[in-house]
Amino acid sequence: MKLRLHQRQELEETEIDIAYSRITNRLSKMVGYIRQYTYMVEAFWNGKSFLIPLDEILYFDTTDRKTFLYTNKQVYECRKALIEVENELSNTTVIRISKETLLNTTALVNVRPYPNHRLMAELSNGENLIISRKYISILQNRLRSEIYVKSV
Repeated sequence: MKLRLHQRQELEETEIDIAYSRITNRLSKMVGYIRQYTYMVEAFWNGKSFLIPLDEILYFDTTDRKTFLYTNKQVYECRKALIEVENELSNTTVIRISKETLLNTTALVNVRPYPNHRLMAELSNGENLIISRKYISILQNRLRSEIYVKSV
């Protein structure tokens, strides 16, 4: 695989062209990973509506039947149920790690053992989230496939 980067000052937005002889599973995953940077999630704060780019979202959490999304700078309300968010973002780096939490794996710095066969996830902003044992194998499989795609 060859990767060529060309800086062109006249471009108003970045263009990505991929030339291939046939589509492979690896290529499909790579394209999906790139496409996720176009995802925007509607969120609300202080009575105002915002479109938050997916790559700025660390995680989603549900408390008292309300869904919130967390960025490095702000906590927003997301007026969708967590299952709706999960379904809409199923082809992205967002994955369920507990009954009430979805994690954007791009924000994941490391994981370490935690009591009762769970894991503690450290995020890029220093926050920690608990990964329920039910979701550990799903997370491991997703991370392995993302590392495989990222290393291409």
